[in-house]
Amino acid sequence: MAILRIESEDLSVEEISEIVGQQPDEFRRKGGPARNPNRPLKVNTWEIREEVGQDEYIGLALDRLWPRVLPSEAGLADLSRRGCFLRLALVQWISDADPHGPGFGIGVRELGFLASIGALLDVDQYAS
Repeated sequence: MAILRIESEDLSVEEISEIVGQQPDEFRRKGGPARNPNRPLKVNTWEIREEVGQDEYIGLALDRLWPRVLPSEAGLADLSRRGCFLRLALVQWISDADPHGPGFGIGVRELGFLASIGALLDVDQYAS
């Protein structure tokens, strides 16, 4: 799974969408239910998501994510300057079924994009 997530204490989901120039695949509003139902969310979250199966190469999710987010580079960088927290979260299941073996790659253009928007790269890897 590959997720570009934006978190903001101040900007609404609608304001984030307007600045990015597209609608999120998923969002949660500040004050709404969190994973822990006894604590409301402290931020608005906005996400573009691409999923793959546990036995599929994580690079397939990235290949589908980049064309969706790269055109929004200026808006995403603006959000970062406004104090939003941006993160590319990757969840990879490492298995013998994956024909590419463990690991993945991120190209120079894509790494430059992440740097220009001030995004954190968060990688979770699990053995199946």
